Amino acid sequence: MLSRFSAGQKRAEQNPRLRKHNVMRLTRGIFKLVHTFFAYKDCRVVEHHSNFYIPKLTSYRKYNMSPQTSTNPSLPASVSKAIEAIKSLDSSQFGSCFSSDGALVDEGEAHTTHAAIQEWFEAMLRSRNASTKIIDAGTTGTNTWIKIETDGDYEADYGITEPFQCFLYFYLDDQGAIRLLRINQIGPDKATMRAVWAASGNIDDPLSGLRSDVRKVPEIPKGSLRVKLSAVGLNFHDIFTLRGIGMFDIKFPLILGNEGAGTLDDGTEVVIFPVMGNLDYEGDETLDPDRHVLGELTQGSLADYVVVPERNVVKKPENMSMETASVLGVAWLTAYRMLFKRSGLKKGQTMLIQGSTGGIATALIQMGRAAGMTVWTTGRDEAKRAFALELGAHRAFSPGEELPEKVAAVFDMSGEHTFAHSIASVATGGTVVSCGLHSGGMFAQVDLVKLFTQGVNIHGSYMGSRGDFEDLVKFVGEKDIVPFVETVLPLERAKEGLEMLLKGRARGKVVVRL
Repeated sequence: MLSRFSAGQKRAEQNPRLRKHNVMRLTRGIFKLVHTFFAYKDCRVVEHHSNFYIPKLTSYRKYNMSPQTSTNPSLPASVSKAIEAIKSLDSSQFGSCFSSDGALVDEGEAHTTHAAIQEWFEAMLRSRNASTKIIDAGTTGTNTWIKIETDGDYEADYGITEPFQCFLYFYLDDQGAIRLLRINQIGPDKATMRAVWAASGNIDDPLSGLRSDVRKVPEIPKGSLRVKLSAVGLNFHDIFTLRGIGMFDIKFPLILGNEGAGTLDDGTEVVIFPVMGNLDYEGDETLDPDRHVLGELTQGSLADYVVVPERNVVKKPENMSMETASVLGVAWLTAYRMLFKRSGLKKGQTMLIQGSTGGIATALIQMGRAAGMTVWTTGRDEAKRAFALELGAHRAFSPGEELPEKVAAVFDMSGEHTFAHSIASVATGGTVVSCGLHSGGMFAQVDLVKLFTQGVNIHGSYMGSRGDFEDLVKFVGEKDIVPFVETVLPLERAKEGLEMLLKGRARGKVVVRL
């Protein structure tokens, strides 16, 4: 936890702005001894305390407290006891304030046992000789918030030499024990939302950087719109972010999510077009030198709200469900462009898809069949091949298997492990369309002799333009296609969906409902 700050320690010592930035990060880290929860009647506690519904605050009340007051009769007993424990650096007393299933969160990472809570307390407070005083306190609904100021031995690791302030929010159970406690810099008069984000990147253990917590509801800059998400499709792009791999330097923390569907502030139901970039660029957005995808340089859609430029929303057809609309932005848009704009395929021709169950593969199967193509696929095992046939493929083969005849076009999402077979499988004058490297490697061998003697075309394909996206939405609606979505999860179980993608267990799309 603290190691993330140590690399910038020397810079912070010489840079006041960086010191201030570290104070803000430390506020979220060191004292996130907590899991904030506003107890409104429609709030619900979810599995492992990992996410909470936190509605927009309508009112809050302050206690009459002096900054020098250590306790106050107005504070619940467990809250007063917890504050006293923080002041006296008593980890045992602090842990005893929690219910048996109590939890605290460090930047979205839950600690759900008394032992874990006390271990955190020792590492983050007691060992640093922390001192704390109350600045203000009040209630939100039936819950208690406290604004504190903390100082301690944080210079060596954080470059922080001045006291810093933050808010603690307490949620109590029916017996008055602390069930949830969170700290952040969001005041009690601010609107918050749920969000799932990457706190860091780790190639070997991507999910170790996954966090879920509350964030401020984003403001709306001029020329942008705010979407209240109803459904969000998960993509392998989220895994790349969690690995720390991307076209750009990733600035963590970064809310995940590259696509989705929801409602504007005026009630209009929309689908998000995820290709971002220079708003003054004219032409195909995928060729914009400044292009990027939602969730790369901007906060993503895996949250209650997301803000995007006006051009990045398309009105959702009335007969299309939010679930269907939510998965069209990445995998389906990519598949649509590959199939109809890059492959040169005509109705009745044969196409090979390197894969059977992923988001792009299933989209290609469904759209290829609907467009009148002969659809062949490959699958690593009998179950995957059988699934492809059920979804609409005409034939399914083992990876690398020699085909009974060459095909007019091959669609390759895996890269290194399949590309040689893709080249070998395409007919004279045919096309290989590549859109990814899910097998991991960034380089592939190419049979150059076949490439130039048989006139094989190789096309790279990246997402799609806004025009492509509008055509896709229309095509799916007119053909009455229902994208295959096997798994629908609530936001608090987003990690399960990402794990399915990481381990190759997802069939079709995984959707998070909000």
